[in-house]
Order: sequence, then C-alpha cells, then structure tokens
Amino acid sequence: MSDDGDTNRYIRIRGDQAELGMFVHAVHCSWIHNPFWRRSFLLISPQDQALIHESVPQITIDLAKGRGLKVMAMADSRDRDDPAPPAEPPAAAPEPVVAIRPRRRKPPTELERAAATAERAIAAVTRLFAEARLGRAIRTADLLPMVEEIAHATSHNGAALIAVTRLKDKDQYTYIHSVAVGTLMMGLARHLGMDDDDVRVAGLAGMLHDIGKMQVPAEIVDKPGRLTGEELAQIRLHPGLGHRMLLDLEDLDPRILDVCLHHHEKMDGTGYPDGLKGKEISRFARLAAVCDVYDAVTSIRSYKRAWSPHEALAQMLEWEGHFDPAMLRAFIACLGIQPFGALVRLHSNRLGIVVREGESPTTPIVRSFFDVPDQQTLPVEDVATSGDPIIRAERGEYWFGEGWPTLQAEIMAQVAVPEAPRHHLTRARM
Repeated sequence: MSDDGDTNRYIRIRGDQAELGMFVHAVHCSWIHNPFWRRSFLLISPQDQALIHESVPQITIDLAKGRGLKVMAMADSRDRDDPAPPAEPPAAAPEPVVAIRPRRRKPPTELERAAATAERAIAAVTRLFAEARLGRAIRTADLLPMVEEIAHATSHNGAALIAVTRLKDKDQYTYIHSVAVGTLMMGLARHLGMDDDDVRVAGLAGMLHDIGKMQVPAEIVDKPGRLTGEELAQIRLHPGLGHRMLLDLEDLDPRILDVCLHHHEKMDGTGYPDGLKGKEISRFARLAAVCDVYDAVTSIRSYKRAWSPHEALAQMLEWEGHFDPAMLRAFIACLGIQPFGALVRLHSNRLGIVVREGESPTTPIVRSFFDVPDQQTLPVEDVATSGDPIIRAERGEYWFGEGWPTLQAEIMAQVAVPEAPRHHLTRARM
C-alpha cells in the first residue's frame, strides 16, 4: 500500500500485527469503532496495542518514524549478499517485566449504536434539505441507506433510537424531527404488519414529510412565539410546496408524495390543505399524522415546553376528530407507553390508573385501587411499575360500566401514599 506515493515508507498491515515502537500513520475502520481520537501516533502503550488488536482490522505504519515488522527485517537480512551476518554480541540478561493486562474495550451499547445511526441520518437529512433550500435538485437516494439502517436498528431496539431523537437541539429541530417521524412511522408500520417494502416507504415518507418548510422563510419556521395569521398561512403552504418539489423526482413512490401533501389532514375534515375527511385520507397519511403530532408535542421548542409521552398521548386521545382512533390505539400499543388516566392491569393482578411519570416512559407510576381475583376495591396505593410491571391496558367501561369516568376522576384526584417496598413481588393470580 502507498498512502503518499512511497511504497518503501508506508506499509499497510493487519491490526493484530501491531507492535510497540511502530508509528501508526492511519487506522482503517469505521469512525464509530475507532478507539483513538488521534489520526496518527507512535505506538508506545500496551493498552493502545491491545485496542488495535481487538477492534481495528488494518493500520498503515510509517517506517520513517517507527519500526517495521520483525518478519520484514528478517527477510531484508536474508536478501543481502552476505550469507552469514556477523554474530551479535551476547544479549544481556533480560530485566523482569511486569505483565500488564490490557483493558478490553467494551462493545458499544444499544444507545451508543442508536446515537451513531441517528447522527448519520440527521446529517443526511440536513444535507438534502440544504440542497432543497438552495433550489437545487435533490437526491432522495442519499436517504435510502439511512432508511435501511434505521429499519434494521428499530427491528432490534426501536426504543433506543427514539430515546436518542428525544435529545432535541432547537437549532436542528426540523432535521431531527424528520428523522424521528421517519423512525416512528417505520415502527408503527411494522407493528401494523406491513411488509419490509412498505416499512421502508413509511420511513422515507417520514423523513421527507416536512421538506416544504425549506421554501418557507426560516424566521417564520423558527419563530419563538405565537404566529400571526399571515405567518400561519405561510406555514400552512409547506405541504403543497414540498409536494411540488417531490413531483419532479422520478420513480418516487406515490405514497411518499401523499404523506408530504396530506400529513396535516384531520379525520373530521378540518385539516389542510384539502380538508379531506375520514377514509378520504390514505392509510399512510393517517399513520403520518399520528407520528408527526406525537413527535412535535414531545419536543422542546423555543416557544413551548416538551410534553411527557404520557401527557402527549392523553391529550391526543382527547382531540376527537383529529386522528384515526384505531391508528392512535395501534401507535400507543407500538410505543408500549400508557397515557395519563389509562386503566391498566399490573402483574400483581391489581387494576390501577397511570398518574405520574416513573423511571422510564414504559414504567410509570400507577394508582392501584381494585383487586381482580377478589373483585373488590382496595385502598389506593401509588405503585412503581418498574417493580410491578404493567401487563396490559384495560377498558374502564368493561369493568365499571357507565360510572367509569366519575370513578376515574375520583381516584386521580385522591392523594395516595406510595406503596411500601416489597422484597418479593406478589405472584400474579389468575
């Protein structure tokens, strides 16, 4: 190998051949697996040598600044005319060496891998949107590898990727929002049983749904306050602007165009730009509407606080006429997050209502009040579901009839004491 045109100076070798005293000119691996912040350095640390052996496939060494391979030096001496090299003086007795156990590099966590995937996706969306803002032709093919990578990542741990996209930067909101909506749409599409091609279309549609905002003045899109009527009218042009931009692209799935144009339509016909109603709104557009609003209201913006996932879902359930109810229920099940006020059954076979955030969005605090096997009410207790997990959501009307809304309000208004710690979780009674 020759990095600088000098085959006698730069040599590429396997990572497991790295030896102390070599000068590392380049490390050949993906940036996420590169254990070093320096591009080149003299290899003098046994710990650094161990890291290269474990995680770097190949390196290039600089023979002008460090040593080469022992096998190379031996071959060089054999190639000389002198058949018998002069005998070396007797070596001195070696000094005792203290063995140093190299620290093994921990493999990246799910969250770290998700962060790297999200970072690459945001960078790809940012580049594409920048081209759109300048009026240049855009290449959606640049996003396809990211859609594939996110689809693969979410098939293993979609929660990790969504957790990363929750770390919003208001200066990058539109780009992070686009990646988050694409990720949510892929997760929901997979939950609904769509095939792999449809899942990919959903992801690309989510990433492109807001591209029309590149044609709206940035001072309006990022305004830290309530929009005027005229500014709101300009914002509402973005679905049509984006649709026209995407129309110029060849071989783009028509469902992507539809999501771009109709992700702000509402089931009761009060949405925009076309005022579509009910089943006039396509399945993909109804799917996008849920994911788009959920991510928007759970994001920090310069003019509002972020709602918690529980609060967001509770509010969305109350917006009658906005979403397809079946699609919203599927989305809640897909996330595994219960809204505030939801009736749930716990592993201990008690019924309770989600009342507060817990250790994570999937482990909220639940106010228990009813024993299922004994069919009787209990003194209310606030239960940490990290210790007594939620089994499933329940229908209040099924258990308590028409009086459920009143009972629900009464229980949520009570001040309940925390449940006493239990060393052994009560076995579920069926």
